Amino acid sequence: MQVVMHSYTFRTYGLEEAFRNAKRFGWDGIELQPCHFDRAKIETELPAAVALGQSYGVPIVCVDSGGDVIGDDPKAVEATVARIERELGVCAANGVRLVNGSVGTLRGPNPEYGANGSALATEVHFARAAEAYRHLGAVAAKLDITLVFEIHMFTLHDTIASTARLLDLIGLDNVRANPDPGNMFSTSTAERNPAALEQLAGRIGYFHFKNCQALPDGKWNYSVKLADGHIDYYKWVEQLVKLDFQGPVCVEYCGAGDPHAAAEADRLYMSKLMNWIAG
Repeated sequence: MQVVMHSYTFRTYGLEEAFRNAKRFGWDGIELQPCHFDRAKIETELPAAVALGQSYGVPIVCVDSGGDVIGDDPKAVEATVARIERELGVCAANGVRLVNGSVGTLRGPNPEYGANGSALATEVHFARAAEAYRHLGAVAAKLDITLVFEIHMFTLHDTIASTARLLDLIGLDNVRANPDPGNMFSTSTAERNPAALEQLAGRIGYFHFKNCQALPDGKWNYSVKLADGHIDYYKWVEQLVKLDFQGPVCVEYCGAGDPHAAAEADRLYMSKLMNWIAG
């Protein structure tokens, strides 16, 4: 598996520091997050980022895109679809073939993650998302791009089940899932058993790693390295291997403190994890 570092890990630093340390610690590439580029200026900023990565021998494997395509304002949805389509063209022109994103969020009065996202969704929200991404998926296919939906709190695709439902509605092979057990861990409606990935068999295009701790007060601590949280990633990778997933995976450190320590420790853990499972 190609093991990628999320640029959000170095969100308090410039992009060059992210590339420098991706090279230093042996990461196979970077996922570029908008904390390191201006999406409104993607035509100039993505080529510059690609060139910077090339100077360190570290490719940009994935770029973050997406936006709200499930809202009530059709003109706003149309504008979002047009923007994403433009971003896909820029990604393809710069050799990026994987785009990670979201169809939009749903938030109610209850701040608990599981009370939002797909828990608030109606058939209309799924229909809007499917319509938008049938179009965007077709555009991406012509550009040889795979689109993935990150399983993320507050989104329509905040669980494996809701993501599988959305993919069923879209029905395109190049529109796939990006499971993130770290996000799912703090979402009460999401699955915690790696066996649930079977619902996405053959439809996983990417995989996110982050760890988390459940705190006694009902809160969540993401300031933990991959080996130190409450998620047993051996079981998740073991399931990915069982499903014959061979695509890229990405580690995203979302916590506080020095990201250099996390970037080094998490890369070492990923190497050990792959070796343990390979036997």
